[in-house]
Amino acid sequence: MNTETTPVYRYPLNLQLFAENGPPADPEPTPEPAPEPKLVPQDEVDRIVADRLARERKKYADYDDIKAKLAALEQAEEERKKAEMSEAERLAAELEEARKKAQEAEEAKSAALTSANQRLINAEFRALARDANIPADRLDAALKLADLSAVTVSEDGNVTGAKEAVEALVTAHGYLVEKAQPKPIGGASGAEPTPEKTKEKLLEAAAEKARKSGRLEDQVAYAKLKRELNL
Repeated sequence: MNTETTPVYRYPLNLQLFAENGPPADPEPTPEPAPEPKLVPQDEVDRIVADRLARERKKYADYDDIKAKLAALEQAEEERKKAEMSEAERLAAELEEARKKAQEAEEAKSAALTSANQRLINAEFRALARDANIPADRLDAALKLADLSAVTVSEDGNVTGAKEAVEALVTAHGYLVEKAQPKPIGGASGAEPTPEKTKEKLLEAAAEKARKSGRLEDQVAYAKLKRELNL
């Protein structure tokens, strides 16, 4: 009689849990097939592309006009600037030319005035030198030796300082003065010429000399002699 008994389990056993490789893995789900791409007809593609190009062209439809207007405005602005620059340069050139002419005129006026004043000074000096018994043939030498730096001419033409210059010249260079000759006693008839007649002859000689030479100093000398003789 077999005494072994079969064990009794409260819960049913799953023998696969005790298998060597463990429980079997869950089966992988079967992937669903990818949807087939929806094909767009070529005419539809062309229409979409044409619509997009049309929108883009419409967006920049006036671009060429704007670009042309901008170029025209830039050119006009450049020409305006050039015109203004040219006008400014022209005005500057005219102003410089006017200044140059004014300076030249002022220099010419000053030179003419200096020359005229010098002629008046020379004429006055020569007249006073003759009064100081400096002969006519020594006047040029006397004029070169004289110091006329202090002699001036006023606006009304009066010469100042010429007398002092002649006096200084005579003191420094007395040899220029001609020694007075003794007066002859009587003439051919034994009578001295009358003073009035002598004055008239002197004035006549001075007038003749001024008329022939035409020099300013001779004219000044004549006028001075006339004043001195009260004629």
